[in-house]
This record gives sequence, C-alpha cells and structure tokens, in this order.
Amino acid sequence: MSRFTYRIRDGNGAIGSGVLNASSLIEASSMLRSEGNVIVDLREQSAGRTDSDVSVGITVSSKTRIKHRELVFFVNQLAVMIDTGVPLPEALDCIAAQAGSEEFRLVIRDVAEHVKGGVELSAALGRYPKIFGRLFVAMMKAAEASGKMGMMLQRVSQYIERQHQIRRKVKGAATYPLAMLGFCVLVVIGMLIFILPRFEKIYGRKAAALPVPTQMLLATSDAIIVYWPYIIGVLVVVAVGLIIYLRGQAGRIAADNLRIKAPVIGNMFRQTILARSIRTFATMISSGVSVLDALEITAEVSGNVFYRRIWLDLKSRVTEGAGLADEMDRHSLIPRSIVQMVAAGERSGRLGVVLDRVAGFCEEELQTTIKTATNFIEPVMIVIMGAIVGGVALALLLPVFSISKVIAG
Repeated sequence: MSRFTYRIRDGNGAIGSGVLNASSLIEASSMLRSEGNVIVDLREQSAGRTDSDVSVGITVSSKTRIKHRELVFFVNQLAVMIDTGVPLPEALDCIAAQAGSEEFRLVIRDVAEHVKGGVELSAALGRYPKIFGRLFVAMMKAAEASGKMGMMLQRVSQYIERQHQIRRKVKGAATYPLAMLGFCVLVVIGMLIFILPRFEKIYGRKAAALPVPTQMLLATSDAIIVYWPYIIGVLVVVAVGLIIYLRGQAGRIAADNLRIKAPVIGNMFRQTILARSIRTFATMISSGVSVLDALEITAEVSGNVFYRRIWLDLKSRVTEGAGLADEMDRHSLIPRSIVQMVAAGERSGRLGVVLDRVAGFCEEELQTTIKTATNFIEPVMIVIMGAIVGGVALALLLPVFSISKVIAG
C-alpha cells in the first residue's frame, strides 16, 4: 500500500486535504471520487520526498521554464488532438513522446499521470506556474466548465503567439540603441587605452602646453591604465547594488515609473503594457472567465506596478457594483478612446467582442509607435555617437592644429 496526499473540492465547493492509503493512483482517485469529490491535486507520498516533488517517479522542478516554441507546439498539438476526438490522456502521452526537451517531456508526462488519476487538467497544469501561467490555467478551468477545450486551446495559442511577437518587436526596438551606445563606449575606451598613450609620448617630449580637452583626455587615459582594477571593482559593486535595488519594491517602482515616463520610449512602453493587458482581459472575457477573475489575472500579467494597481483598483470597484468603463475613466494611464469603446461594449452587452477589437486597436497603435520610435532613435544615436567619437578625436588632434607651437615648445 502507498500513501497519497490529496486536495479535493466537495459538493459545496469547500476545499479539503489529507492523506489516504491505496494500492495505486487510480484506486486513490476512485476512492475520492466515490464520495462525490472533485480532485484538485493527488500525488504519491514516498520516503525522502516532499509534497513539492512530482509523483510517479518523475523528478522535475515546478519552477522549470521552457522555450516559447515548445509551449506553442504543446498547445497547438493538444488543440488539434482534442478537436479530432483523441482522449485527453492519450493526447498528452502522444505529445510527451514528441516533446523537444527532456524537462518538458517530464512535465507533460506528470500532467498526463495526474489526469489519468482523476485530477482536472487545469489543476495538473497549475502545478507548473512558470510554464503555463495563471491565464492558461484559468482558461482551462473555463473550458472544463463549458466543454469547449479545443476552441479554448486555440485561443491560448493565438494569445501566446501575439504576446511573443509584441515582446520580440519591443526588445528589438530597445536593443538597437543600447547596442549602438555599447559599441560607442567600447570605441572610446579603446582609443583611451591604445591610441592616446602614443600621442602622450609625442606631446610629452615637446613639453608643450596642451589644450584643456586634450589634458582631460590624457588624464582619463592614465587613470584607466593605472587604476583599471579599482574601476572594474567599483563598476561591479555598483552593478550588484543596482540589481539588488531593482529587485526590491522601491527599485521596481522606480524602474516602472521610468519606463512609462521616459521621453520617446515611454509612450512605447505604455502602449506595450496596455496592449498586453487589454489582450489578456479580452481573451479571458471571451473565454467565459468572470470579470473579477479576468481583472485579477490581467493585473498579474501587466508587468508594471502602476498598471497592476489600476487593474486591482478596477476589480475592487467592480466588486462594489461600479461600471467598468466609468472606473477606467478615472485613470489617466488608460486613454479616453479605450474607455469609450469599453463603455459601448458594456451598453450593448458585447463586452468580449468589443474588447477583442480594442486589443487589436492597441496592438496596431503599438506597431506604429515602435516604427516611429525606431525611426527617431536611429538618427539620434548616430548624432550622439558622432559627437562622442568626434569629440574625442578633436581633443586628440587639437595640438596638431597648432603644431608650430608644439614644435617651438
């Protein structure tokens, strides 16, 4: 006999947990179901294992992460197989056999074993929050209640693809100026370390009074060459301190505030967060998830402290009976045009359809903003790089322009 730990939901909706003895996972599942319970979680309790370990001999962390393409493959394959009538346990076994990585294969096998044991798919997926996320789990719960799992999986797939494309475009727009700036810094450091010392010997032999910009460059070059271990140490300490600060609550608030208020790119980040939030909210509402649950999950995936506060505030107000659009209008970070469209959706009783349109509108606006920001940043970065590198070169060559004085000296 083996011992199994379980979490169940009874006929009144109350959650209970405990331990029982059974010869197998299937028998334990049957014992719990015979009493009219819905199994939320069921796993074997073995010696040397804790409740966070995976059952049936599979060892994989609940914090395991996978690649985007693997998750999309899983969702698409499962949607097709469910739509064609393949039983859920068999579909999971088949997908596990085709999984690209060993870690994800173990995850799917574990989900399949729990489903075979009578655990709901949403509960089995919920054991891996870093992989599937609360939105995926909530939509699977709605699918289990409505019986439309194939359609729901297709919506999840479309949502994941849209978010991935948006994330990739935003990263591309932000990476370009950072890469250009990094290249510029490396060029300047290279000039200070390898080129300036040669000129210093030339100017030093002439004992000439050098221009102030040239003197500053030579002093900087000397400091880097002599004190580089200390400079690197200071930079490491500053970097570690900054990382620790940004991981704290105050640091996250400061970083999120900078993202949405920074010139040029601030508008891009605001629209990115808004597009992701509205798309998440629209997907949840269209899938049959309650407005309150949809607002809570939208707050979680928004990715910004200030927008998270907005969605949680909306949930609080809607719980008290307020209208969604009226409460949205109180927040300056939500554009008036979006508020008006949501109000129209509430009046017509077609909130899910309208939110889908609003999400598409936000994503189109984001595409335009990314192009505008990129087109603006490119010439600005070229000017900045030219000014920095050109300034160094000019300061380096100023004595050459007055060569007669240098030779006379």
